[in-house]
Amino acid sequence: MIKIEDINLLEQGYKLVFDLRSSSSILMDENYIKNIQQTTLDKGTTMGLKGDNGLYATAEWWGNIENGNIENYYVRGLIVEINEENPFIDGSTMITIKVNGTDKEIFQDIVFTNEKEKAISKELYKVGNEIVSIYILDKLKEDDVWNWVVEEKLGVSPLLNRVYIKGGD
Repeated sequence: MIKIEDINLLEQGYKLVFDLRSSSSILMDENYIKNIQQTTLDKGTTMGLKGDNGLYATAEWWGNIENGNIENYYVRGLIVEINEENPFIDGSTMITIKVNGTDKEIFQDIVFTNEKEKAISKELYKVGNEIVSIYILDKLKEDDVWNWVVEEKLGVSPLLNRVYIKGGD
């Protein structure tokens, strides 16, 4: 489902380069989903998602994202670095984003789920290009856990949902 915010971004010249729901990334792998759901249902652990608004990746969960019961968080900024020389990560798999209106920088994975997507999107992942990342903020079982995206919001797991990039044409 395309939201008004997404249409506005497209009209501003942004291109959709990642969409969790339609991706073939590990986050949508059947076994990964099953493990996340089992951890959510396991009352014997404090790890995992709360599941108050449906189990991860179910129709109920997606519906609660679309209707706002599960919060979306927008990060708008500029790509300031493509981490190509970090010995701890594969080349060109992580970017640094300078968040608009702040001194904050966050790291974000570059996710190509197939060769076609890589060919289309790779040219947009360049220093100086504008980026909008939309995160799903699903609640964790533990409500005091810090996260690296929304530092002021404890007890949520930021999950990358969609990424839009606007090239410097």
